[in-house]
Amino acid sequence: MYSDAEVWPPMSIQYTCVICLPEERKTAVADFIMQRTISELDTSSEDVSERTITLDCGHIFTVETLDGHCHMPDFYEQDGATGNFTATKAPPINYQTPPSCPTCRGPISSLRYGRVTKRANLDILEQNVASTMSLAVEQVQGQLQVISSNIQGSHDAAKKLVRSLECKPEEDFERLYQERDSKFGSHDEPLPSRFLSQPQMVSLHGLATEEARAWNAAVRDILRAYRKVEEVAKKRGPHIQAYHAALSMLYRLEFNAAIARDSTGAADAPEPFAMAQVNKKIGQPPHKADTRFQIEAYLLSIELRLMLGQIAQSRFEALGWSDDPALKHHRQLWYSFIDYIFRSCFKDAEKAVMIATRSSASRQAARCMVYKIRSSLELCRFFILNKVSELSRLHPLDDATRQELAADVNARRSDAVNLLKESCMTYLRVRPSENLAQLKDERKWFNDNCTAKVDKYLNEYDELVEHIMTDKVYRPLSLHEREEIVKAFGFSPQGHFYNCENGHTFVITECGGAMEQARCPECSAPIGGSNHQLLSSNTRAMEFEEVARAQGM
Repeated sequence: MYSDAEVWPPMSIQYTCVICLPEERKTAVADFIMQRTISELDTSSEDVSERTITLDCGHIFTVETLDGHCHMPDFYEQDGATGNFTATKAPPINYQTPPSCPTCRGPISSLRYGRVTKRANLDILEQNVASTMSLAVEQVQGQLQVISSNIQGSHDAAKKLVRSLECKPEEDFERLYQERDSKFGSHDEPLPSRFLSQPQMVSLHGLATEEARAWNAAVRDILRAYRKVEEVAKKRGPHIQAYHAALSMLYRLEFNAAIARDSTGAADAPEPFAMAQVNKKIGQPPHKADTRFQIEAYLLSIELRLMLGQIAQSRFEALGWSDDPALKHHRQLWYSFIDYIFRSCFKDAEKAVMIATRSSASRQAARCMVYKIRSSLELCRFFILNKVSELSRLHPLDDATRQELAADVNARRSDAVNLLKESCMTYLRVRPSENLAQLKDERKWFNDNCTAKVDKYLNEYDELVEHIMTDKVYRPLSLHEREEIVKAFGFSPQGHFYNCENGHTFVITECGGAMEQARCPECSAPIGGSNHQLLSSNTRAMEFEEVARAQGM
C-alpha cells in the first residue's frame, strides 16, 4: 500500500498530493517566479501558477515555473490575455538541450513537455551523427596525404598497363556513352563508387577484364578512400529520415485540408499555406549540423577523382597514336572514361554548391564554386591538348583552326570570370557587414580563398591559348589543393567547441570561455559572448570535444 503522500506510479507519470505531504517537504520552493513554497500555494485554484507537476526525481514545481523553465512559449502560441497555449508554432532554430529539474538537474519526462524534450533529443542525435562524420572525414584526409605522397607510383603503374584489345566492340561505344551519360548519381549524392569499380570498368566503360583488373590495382588506394568519402557524403542519420517522413506526411495532410477549406482562400495558393502550417507543427527545423561534413566529403571526393583522372591521362598518353581501328577504339574508350571523370567532378561541385547554399554555409558555397571552375578547366585542358595533338599529327595547324580552338578556350575562361564575379556578389550579399571594416574583411577572405585560386586557373587558360597560337611547349600546372582540405578541420588543440544558431561549429580557444562576440565564419551569425557567458543562440558541441580528446588534441 502507498500512503497519500507517496509518489504513484513511481518513475512514470507522477502525481503527488501536495495537501498530504509532510510539513518538512512543504517548505520546498515550488514557484520560482514568486519564490513561494508548496505550503503557500492555493490548492483549490485551477491556475497554472498554483497547479503542480511532480518530476521523476520527486521535486515538485508549479506548472507556470516549469513552463518557463522549459521555454514553452518558444514552441507554442500563447494567448496574451489568459496565458494559455493555443497552438503549436515553428520551433526555435538554435540547438536545444534536454530540460532538466531546476533543483537536481534530473531529466524532465512529463508529457506536457514532450515536444520540448523530443526536439532536444533529436538535436543530440544529430550532433552524434555529425561527430561520427567528422572523424571519418579526418581519417580520409590522412589517407589522402599518403596517396598524394605516392601518386607518382600510380602514374608509373598506369603507363605500364598491358594493352588489351578484348574490350567492348566499336559498335557498342555509342550505346555505352549514352548509358553512362545518365549515371552521375542522384541530386543528393556524389558519383557512386560502384561506377568506378572493376566490373563497371568492363560493363560501363568498355575495357577488357584483364585491363580493368590491372587498372583497379594501380589506383586501389584512391578507390578505397573514395568509398569511405562516399559513405560520409551519403550518410543520413535516422533523425533526418524521421524529419523528412514527418514533413512529407504533414505537408500532404495540410495540403488536402487547405484544398477543402475554400472559405479561407487557402485553396488559391495551397502550397505555401500548407508549408507554413507544417513549419508550425513539425517541432524541429531542418537539420544542418552534419551538412558541413557532407560538403567536405563532396570536395574530398572531387579531389580524389581529379587525381584519378590525371592518372588515367597517364594511361591514355602511354597508348600513343595509331591508325589501326582497334587501337584507335581502345584509345577512345580511355578518352571517354577520362571525360566522364572530369564531368562528374563538375556536376558534383554544382551539387555541393546547392547543399551549402541551402544550409547557409556561404563560405563553403564559395569554395565549392572554385571546384566548379577547376573541374571545368581540367575538362577543357584535356579536350584541347588532345585535340591539338590529334590535329598536329595530320598537318601543321592553320590559322583558322588555331583561332577556333583559342576561341573555345577563351569562352571557357569568360565563363570562369563570370562565375567568379557572380559568386563574389552572392557571397557579399549573404554576409551581413555592419561597417566598412567588416566588408573589407569579407572581401579579403573571398580574395584569399577564391579569387587567388581562380586567378591561377585563368592563367592556365591563357597558357593554353598561347600553346595553341604559338606551339609553345605547355606544361600543365598541378592544381592539387589537398592541403587546404586536410586543414579544413584543423581545430585548435585548446579550447571548447560550440555551434552557432545555424549549426555551424566554431572554437573558442585559450580558456575556452566566451569573452567577446564575433561572427560565424560560415554564415556570419552572431557567436561568442562576454564575461564567459555564451550567447543564448549558441550551444556547446561536446561531441566534437570528445573527438578532439580521442585524437590527442
